[in-house]
Parts: sequence; C-alpha cells; structure tokens
Amino acid sequence: MSEENNKPELHVVRDDGIEDISDDSFSEKIENGKLRAERTFDNILNMKNDENRKLSTVSLVIIAVVVLALVYIISDFATGGVLYSVQGKISSTVYGSAAEKFSVSTGGDTVYDFFPYDDAYAILTENGISYVNASGSVSASQQITYSSPGLVSASSRVLIYDRGNNSYSLHLNESMYSQQKTEGKIIYAAISSRKNYALAVRDHKSGTILYGMDETGKLIYQWNCPDGYISDVVLDKSGGKACVTVIDSVNAVLCSTIYILDFEYDSAYAAFEYSDETVIGTKFLSGRKIQVITDKNVYLISGKEQSIVYEYSSSDVCFTDMSERYVALVTKDYSHDDTYNLTLFGKNGKPRFTVTVTGKLKDISVSDKSVALLFTDKAETYSNRGKLVGSITDINRFDNVIFKGNYLYVLSSDSVKKLPAYASTSYSTQIEDESQN
Repeated sequence: MSEENNKPELHVVRDDGIEDISDDSFSEKIENGKLRAERTFDNILNMKNDENRKLSTVSLVIIAVVVLALVYIISDFATGGVLYSVQGKISSTVYGSAAEKFSVSTGGDTVYDFFPYDDAYAILTENGISYVNASGSVSASQQITYSSPGLVSASSRVLIYDRGNNSYSLHLNESMYSQQKTEGKIIYAAISSRKNYALAVRDHKSGTILYGMDETGKLIYQWNCPDGYISDVVLDKSGGKACVTVIDSVNAVLCSTIYILDFEYDSAYAAFEYSDETVIGTKFLSGRKIQVITDKNVYLISGKEQSIVYEYSSSDVCFTDMSERYVALVTKDYSHDDTYNLTLFGKNGKPRFTVTVTGKLKDISVSDKSVALLFTDKAETYSNRGKLVGSITDINRFDNVIFKGNYLYVLSSDSVKKLPAYASTSYSTQIEDESQN
C-alpha cells in the first residue's frame, strides 16, 4: 500500500452532524492540482514531439495557459483571502468556508422589505427600491415615495403598493414599467410568476373587493367579499386562481374564512371556516391542493375536502415561511427555555421532518433545498431531511434572513451581508478604512 493511501482522513463529522474539513485538505488538493497541471503540460510537449500528433505552437500555448489558470484560480478560491471593497472600504477579510461575499450599507434608511433577486437581492427602503448584484454593487434603483410601502414578488416580477392608499407600481427585470392607481385603498396585493396579479381594495361604498388584473393592468376579474376584512391573498403559478383569507368577528370572537376563487367563475368554488382559529398563511401546492397554517393546526385542502396534517397541541407558532417547494414552520417548546420545533412540509403538503433547535431565534427562511434559522448569535442551515448541514457562529446584530441558492442574506439596521449557507466555521470580519493603509 502506498504512503498516500495511509494518510489520515481529512473530513471529520462532529457530534452535531456538521462535516468539518481540515485546512490541510485544501492545500493538498491545490498541490495535487498543480502536479496534475505539470503532468498535463509535459504530456502536451510529448504530443508536440510525437510525429503522429502534431499541434501548432499557438495551440500548445493556449492549452497550457488555460490549464494553469484554472489551477491557480481554484487555489485562490479554496484558500480564501479575497478582499471585498464596498464604498471605499475593505468590508471583509475572511478566510475559509465562511467567507463573506459582500456587505452593503443601507445608508441608515428605514428598510421595509428585501428579497432575493437572481444572484443577489433587492431592498425596499423609504427612498425606493435598489437592486444589488452578486458583487454587492447597486445595478439599478427607482425612487418610490410611498407612506407605507408593501412588496410582493414572483420570479423577476415585483409589485410595490402603498398600503392604505391607492398607488402601486409594477417592475420587471429591475425596471419599473407601469404606475397605477386604484379607486379604493389597497389592503393587500399578490402577484404570479407568469402574468396576472391581484389587489384587495377597501371601498367605502362596496366594502372589500378583490380585483384580478392582467400584466397590462386590465381588469379581468372582480370578487366582492361578502363580509369581513381581507387579510391575505395568494395566487397560483398561472395567476388564474386565488386563495383569499377573510377575518370577521362573530359574537365578539375573531373568525377566519378561506375562499378559493377561479377567475373563470364569479363565485368561490370552495370556502372553509375556522371558527376558533386564526389563519396565518396559505400556499398553492399543485392543482387544487392548498396548504393552510392556522394558530393551532396545519391543514391540507384537496379540491373541496380538507384534512389536518399537523397539530401544535399547546405550542405557539413563532415563524412560518414558504418557498416554491416547501413550507417551514417553527413552534415554541415551553417545556424548555429557548427551545423550538422546526417542521418542514413537502410538495404533498405533509410533514417531512420535525427537529428540535435551541437558541434565541429571530427569523427563518426556507429555500427550494434547505431551511435557514437566524439566532441572535448564529445561523444554522438544515437540509430537507432535517440534517444540520451548516452553522455560522459569532454573528450578531442581524434581525432578518433570506435564503437563496447557496447563500444567506442577513439584514441588520445598517447593512445587508451575503454569507454562504453551508459554511461550518466561525464568522469574523475586519473593517478598516483604506485611507489608513
């Protein structure tokens, strides 16, 4: 057996389930890569000397440069040590798998919302919306001066509305393409990834109305809410169906009702009443399947039938989030301090796993692959099977997290940082002014 095969294993699985990778493994891979590149270069020279394999001198140079460049690019990536400059300052000098990708200042503006957009994110503040690309630079921005802005997005489409007023705007691929006004005050909005969008509007004469609109702003559907107050609206992918949550008071007790609409019909084709529960969130799964989260249970609606798929017992719902594929739910475990139960529901609407997590939890975000939890001092990532696959410790002052691709976007009062979701090391940053160098 060769000496190389007797080397100790460099991948270590800790008790918490996270796989640690020794720094030596990167160095070894880099050295092996350089040796392979040298062998490749020698082989190219041998091919040149072989009369049966003739290559031009230009071809030899191009191949050699490409091979060596790839090796040294991989070498630099694996060892970290890259400086990211933002607004004239070195924002981070972080090494290893927890390297910060960028840190962007919010400028002290009030942040109303932020969401992942392509490879980076968009942020809505009191001064408008800004799109930040993968390198941390603002690629586009539009000024919007709404008194109480709300935002909904799907794919590359964004709808921003002035909650409690009548103005809204539509955006596509980082550009505003339409500004509109409604006759009543906008309560809520929803947008599909394809064409249609919906507006819940309160009119003093007609009560609460749901308008279905096409992408040009043309009215294609209208539904007059029978009683109560529309608190939530979601659309399916096509934008042809809507799930509307209405809150009303019956005998001084709040009551929630879900109405399921098809834009081809005037009236709701199904309605479900929750007399002693409050609906927290809904989501179209596929076809006529809908996931419903209340303050006591998780339901699955199939057509006109409904079943309970998860009960909380005496626990309280703390956080919920939904992605294209999953619904995540966090409930409080009152038998232990700072202990929570995380449950993930799959595309069929049924639970995939439930795990116990500990810490002072502040926010969650679910992607199409995993779930991220933001605590006061750390961020953890769980796979869609409930396995802990990432943990970044020693992070503070962040209030919100959004999970997109392989990265976490964490928001504090003064900045947004982009961190790798699957890192398993401590996080640290050094901020210094370039003028001091």
